[in-house]
Amino acid sequence: MLNKIQAPSMSLAGFAKSAFALAMLALSFTACKDDDDNVNPDGNGGGTEKAFIPTKDKSYSYKITDSDGSDGTMITKIVSTKDSAGMPVHTIHNIVRENEEEVTLVSKAYAKSGTTINEMPYPTALKSLVNEINDVAYIAEFEVTGFPQYQYLENNGKVNSALTFKGDPIKLLMKLEIPVGEEGSVDAAVETKLTYKNGKSTGEETITTTAGEFKCTKWEYSYEVYTKFETEVTEPEITTELFNVTLWTAPGVGVVKSIEKSEESTSTTELRKID
Repeated sequence: MLNKIQAPSMSLAGFAKSAFALAMLALSFTACKDDDDNVNPDGNGGGTEKAFIPTKDKSYSYKITDSDGSDGTMITKIVSTKDSAGMPVHTIHNIVRENEEEVTLVSKAYAKSGTTINEMPYPTALKSLVNEINDVAYIAEFEVTGFPQYQYLENNGKVNSALTFKGDPIKLLMKLEIPVGEEGSVDAAVETKLTYKNGKSTGEETITTTAGEFKCTKWEYSYEVYTKFETEVTEPEITTELFNVTLWTAPGVGVVKSIEKSEESTSTTELRKID
């Protein structure tokens, strides 16, 4: 019986991690360029600041390359802008295509008091997670907390400028019934928690890609993913994985490059084209 449920147990834990990796990806790439309708004269002094929000009517194409040899693409663009108490609030779509699958990650962005604020509501990636798990198990309970999640970037982009997160850790709890041949099913539970850790700007670097040469601000932050999987017939499987993220942004352009590393893997995302 144990051998029969081993494969689905490992895949279910992997699905949970993948959902939160996509959630992180949305936050990593909402920070982009100054918008003409979003002038932010907040009186902080020391020169002109630009909010890190994508430009309307432009599309940013990225290449995603993973250390396991897989690759994908992402397209980032503003799809709508609404006024909220005199402040433009932008809805951003990040369309990720990888392994012949497509997921659209939605976020909102606005500038206030010298800071770009990226808001991430409940992500569509978690809906995809539910669909995948339904292929191998029945979901008896499904609960997600921690959304919306907020990312704050200081607009001046100088060394030691803050990159911070606001919101409780994102938690996903699932109770499952896993079919086991003709013997019925096995009760199981998955618990996953994602915790963002604040970062900062660490310097300026020139980055060259197929989209051009960019003088960038370099940001560094991290996040931790805790996953626990257990069934009524197996001992709990517990993993904690730390991901370190390095992000390069350029004034008037946006995100140019991102590298995400853990002990197990490295993923690089790079701007290839602006339309």
